[in-house]
Amino acid sequence: MKVSVVVPVYNKGPFLKESFDSIFAQTHGELEVIAIDDRSTDDSMDQLRAMTDPRLRIEQMDRNMGHPMATQRGFDVATGTYIVRADADDIHLPHRIAEQVAYMEAHPEVGVSSSWLKTFGSEDVTWEMPETDPDCRAELLFGMPVLDPASIIRTSVLRANDIRYHEEWPRVGSDRLFFAQFLPHTHYGNLQKVLVNYRLGAQNSNHGDSMLKRREEVMRHVFRIIGLPLTEDQFTCHLMLMRAFRTPPTAADIRRLRKWVDELIALNATHHLFPQEQFRQRTHKAWDKLFHFLPAHGLAPAMEHIRQSDRRSAAHMSYLAKYTMGRWLGRTGA
Repeated sequence: MKVSVVVPVYNKGPFLKESFDSIFAQTHGELEVIAIDDRSTDDSMDQLRAMTDPRLRIEQMDRNMGHPMATQRGFDVATGTYIVRADADDIHLPHRIAEQVAYMEAHPEVGVSSSWLKTFGSEDVTWEMPETDPDCRAELLFGMPVLDPASIIRTSVLRANDIRYHEEWPRVGSDRLFFAQFLPHTHYGNLQKVLVNYRLGAQNSNHGDSMLKRREEVMRHVFRIIGLPLTEDQFTCHLMLMRAFRTPPTAADIRRLRKWVDELIALNATHHLFPQEQFRQRTHKAWDKLFHFLPAHGLAPAMEHIRQSDRRSAAHMSYLAKYTMGRWLGRTGA
């Protein structure tokens, strides 16, 4: 079964050989590997032209348009039954594509899926993803339902529903918008294992960007795509729930945010966007995780979070006491 591997390339010269070797070594043999050079200014294009694997096809953008539109160029020319996304500086386990194709064949209702990632370089952690479609859907307003650099897409679903990247989208974070488009058309899923080693460092496209600015721009698009209009106050609250603060949070902000948690769950019940129970759990998880980011902004918002929580956690009180003591003693963290 033919698989198209789409690899956008921009100034990834130091990593290209190792990354493409891991693609050419895949145990799934029927591949076309589409490298899209986004007008690199290093020797990336020369390196691509020097590769001799006959499965490699090289495209070059007319001008630099960023990772999303280079990816779209690859999607437009792909001919495989499935499209696999690969970044040009990552390492792909030899059985990655074979296992992902087997998963998609066993789950014809799934239009897009991915696996876990293990990072290397500036960090060494494993990014785990939810397994089932309901849990993936519940993730859409808080994170990613699938991971772009480890994703596989059923090409027929992509074409039938005109799912694509758009030039007006922000370059960083557009993968969240791209995968949100699958919501009304198909199921999501994720293999519960690491199949990609993801390189973290200064070469990443989102390195150094402002988290607040990025999340604000992307999330405005997300809410438009899913058709859920928010007031500006509701949108500000949702940014806080995602740990993106426009201003240092106060106790009053936390009270407003707790109201938004209930409103958001009620809105979902009305609009039937996400599975209700999974979405309720995911929303409360975001609320609970927020607590650990509040002591840095003072005692009052953290204490208000504890007061507004359904369950009063001794662990939260202990954490707050340790953090406060650490600040008194001149430590940056506790």
